[in-house]
This record gives sequence, C-alpha cells and structure tokens, in this order.
Amino acid sequence: MASYIERARSALRDLLGGHPQPAAAPAPSPEMRHQERGRPVGKNIEVLNGTLAFVDPSGVATHPTSWLDIFGAAIAEGLPASESATAILASHVARWSPTELLPPADVLRFRDLLRPRAGLTIAMKGIHQVGVLGTLFPKGPFSTKLARDGAARPGALDAAALRTTETYERLLGDTSLMGERFGSMLRELRAPELLMLVLLLRQVVQPGDTQASDTDVDAQIDLDRLQIQGDDRRAVEFLLRHRLDMSLLGFRQDTGDASVVRDFAGKFSTEEHLKMLCLVTIGDLAGTAPAALTPWKAELLWRLFVDTYNHMTMTYGDELIDTAEAALGALQANRPHDITEGEVSGFLEGLPRRYLTLFEAEAIYQHVRLWHNIGQDDVHFLLSRRADIWELTVLTLDKPYLFSNICGVLSYLDLDILRGHAFTARGALVLDVFQFTDHKGCLVRPQLDPLLSDVVAGRANITALLREKEQPRSGPARHAGPVIYFDNDSSQRFTILELVADDAPGLLHQISRIISKHGCVVDLVLISTEARRAIDVFHLRKLDGKLTDSDEIALTEDLERMLEGEPPHARPAPVG
Repeated sequence: MASYIERARSALRDLLGGHPQPAAAPAPSPEMRHQERGRPVGKNIEVLNGTLAFVDPSGVATHPTSWLDIFGAAIAEGLPASESATAILASHVARWSPTELLPPADVLRFRDLLRPRAGLTIAMKGIHQVGVLGTLFPKGPFSTKLARDGAARPGALDAAALRTTETYERLLGDTSLMGERFGSMLRELRAPELLMLVLLLRQVVQPGDTQASDTDVDAQIDLDRLQIQGDDRRAVEFLLRHRLDMSLLGFRQDTGDASVVRDFAGKFSTEEHLKMLCLVTIGDLAGTAPAALTPWKAELLWRLFVDTYNHMTMTYGDELIDTAEAALGALQANRPHDITEGEVSGFLEGLPRRYLTLFEAEAIYQHVRLWHNIGQDDVHFLLSRRADIWELTVLTLDKPYLFSNICGVLSYLDLDILRGHAFTARGALVLDVFQFTDHKGCLVRPQLDPLLSDVVAGRANITALLREKEQPRSGPARHAGPVIYFDNDSSQRFTILELVADDAPGLLHQISRIISKHGCVVDLVLISTEARRAIDVFHLRKLDGKLTDSDEIALTEDLERMLEGEPPHARPAPVG
C-alpha cells in the first residue's frame, strides 16, 4: 500500500510540474456510476466492494476534513478506505496545514472519535497511511519526518503505536482475567480518549538528541490546539510526565515494601489518574512487542495498582481542610463577585482535603451557591451530563439513612451507579456526588426533583417503593462470593469497610441501609464498579469512635445475609 501511494504521489508531481496541487478526477458516466453505486455511510462516503470510497472524488480537493469523514466511517463500519480513496487523500494531505486538516470546529469531533472501541485500529492505520497523523503530530510516533541522519524513519514506532491501539480495542471485549481487570478499568474511565491523545502527543526522541520533556512548550501548544482544558488537561500532562513510572517501579523495585507503595501513591491526586497510568503502562508494554505483555507482567502491574489504590483510599477521611487553608489560595483570589470570602471558607472547612483534588474551581463555586442558606429539609442538587455519563451532586444536611435513600432513588429510576463520592463536613453538611448511566432512557428531571426531595425529607419511603417495584431474581447465580473487610489501623478516626460483591440493582442502597441500621455514620464513601463487581469503601464511625470487634461481626453477618438474599437477623429494639 505504501509503495502504491508513493507512486501515486510521484505521478501527480510529474503531471503538475512539481506543484502539489490536486488533479481533477475524470467524472464517471451516469451508466458507470449507476453500476458502481455503493451504500452511503457518511458525507461523500460510501461502502463499495467492501471498502470505503468517495462518492465524488473531486469534492475532496475543497474539503480538507474529508479524512475525518473517512476516519469516522472506518470506525463505524470496521472497514478500510479503498486504494483509490487512500491515494486521493494522500495527494491532498501534503498541501494542507494542520489547522486546515483539523480546524477548531472539528477538534471535539476528532477527540470523541479517539475513544477506544471496535474499528479504531483499522481507522488509525488508514489516516496514518495518508499522512494525517504525521502532519498533525510531527513529533509523535506517527511522524513522517526524516531521522537525524536523513534516512527514512523505520516503521517500528508507528507499528508499536498501532499495537497499543489494538490492545485497548481488544481489552474491551476480552473475557480472560486480564480483560476482566484492565478491560473493566478502561470501560469505567470518564474520558478514555485521553489515553489515545497521550499516545499521539508523546514526543519521540531520536538517539543522540537532547532529551525533551513531554510537557514542554510544544506539548502545551498541542494541548491548546486540541482544546484540552481543566481536568482533562491535568490528566494528560500527568500521564505524559509520568508515563514510564509504573513500569519502572513494578518491574524493578520491591513493591511488597509498604514505603515503596506509599511513595508511589503520593504521585496521584485521584484514583482516575492511577487507573489511566495503569492503562497507559499496559498499552506501552503491549506495543513494545506482540508477546511483551506476559501474564506475569500483567499480574505485577495489577498488584501494584491494587496496593496503591488501597493506600490512597484508606487515609482520605483523616485529611481535612482547615480554616487557614480554606481562606487562602486561588479559590479566594478568583472567586466570583456573588460569593464572599467567608462563604468559601465556611463551605470548605472540615471537608476532606481530597475534595479539592476532585473538583475544579467552577464546580466548587457552584457547590458554595447550593450550600447558601440551606435549611434542615432542603435538598439542593445539580444534574449534568457528559457523553453517556450523568452526574448528580446533592447538598443537604445530614439525617438518618441519607446516603442509602439517595442511592435508592437512583435505583428506583433504573439508573446504574458507576462511581461516586460522599463527603461530610462540620455542621452536618453532606455533599454526595454520583456518576451513573441511563441506558433505558428513564431519567426525567421533573420526576427526579420531587422524588429526591420527598425521600430525603422523609415524606416518601424509598424502601417501600423499591419493594413494590422489585422483580423476582432470575438468571444464573452470583459467580463469586462477596469480600467484606474491616480496617481499624489505617485511619486515626474511622473504621474502614471495603466491600466487593457482584453488582446488582439497588445493591448500594441495601448495603448503606444496613450500615445505618447498625448505628454507623458514613463520613466518606468511594464507589466503583469494575468487571460487574461493585467495589465500595466506607469510612465509618459509631458514637464518634471506631467500630468494636462485636460491631464488625454483627455488621458482617447482616451484610452477608443480604448479599445471599436472606433477611437480616431480628434484633431486639433498643431500650429507651
């Protein structure tokens, strides 16, 4: 294919006297066009003889983003571009600038198309062959520039990058242990396309060249051009800067040493960054050689991920924002005019410090506005959506069964909770954030608003509503037993409960309701769903102290009975 494209380019240059201008394609006769007519699959794109072709080849000359149309169609159809379409694109790409190939109005479309899925690898290979990726990212692994000595670049770098893309694509459908672990991790990422952007933006340094930082001025220009801001930008910058750290640590140091894991965990501000770095490492390793990602190496990376994740989550509840910290910093300097300095300080004081790493300034200002003048039975919430993921932020004052009731409302509306956080601050302020999917299209805000308010205020019984709606269990039995683990050592203030179980509708509502029935207060919750397994971490206290051994035993018994579909033990009502 490469030789065909080069011959086409050479012939075109000879024909035009060396000027890279487009050649006018001869228009086919109506009879020929009728015989060759294919299936339309996009703007000026059709499927013809098992490949993608241009309906009107001459139209490509005036549409520099035609490659983006082919790229999207290749992903959707899982088909390559035809040789004629590839040659036409290659002849034009050389004369277009990066801004013409990817104008600002099409950047978000391009970024969305980079999301790992079936068909991405064949599509990436196609746009690389015509020179698009080399033009857009001249310092990356798909660069078509000459090496330092003037010789043509070898194909090893782009082949490795395509193997990385193929690995992400394969993980999504892999049913092996590796797929269960890393494929589910990939599916749960908020913005998985950032992994591909890291692949494209990382700079390849030729042997003998001065080492350059992946986050130098050129990288920042690329991030601006691709309109990557906020959390996404911080994530890409972090991954470019630390891309090799996990493999160097996992394969060269004793990760059984607690101090090694502690130091590594200190690099991360969120679990999302940890998951993304793990997947970047998996992709890089798979790209090195077809057999480089051995089961042994995958196991080492998984153990390092689990140990680091556990270390990060066990101490979150102890690190609180104090008054001095809340009154300083960029949040105060940049606060909007409708929010006072005292309101920012008052809202933040007593929240876990982790809150500041999870939310951008604008989101925090929105939370402050929701908090203003909140009453005992008030429920203030924000509902937003990004792609297929919804996010619900609830602010209210603490009350019995609060977290369980909110989970119950989401379950009643047939919403699938993916991840979430629950924070409790001084003054009984509760901030709960849930990310969920609405695969059935059931979410209607006018329905959510009164139901959530009535349930939190105690005017509606969500447990009874769920019981009325409950369907008899069907299908195969649970494929793995639950894991219930208590940790009384990692935190100074809380008993930490980690529960891993097969995910099911209403599971989080049932778990948190049992916790509340045992008189436990939930101060911090970390919710995650991976490989159809719910992984929930609760920071608990009882009577302002940690749980006793007898508390843990009783709570474990009821949780196990609930997970097995049995009613909890009957207990005598408290006296007085």
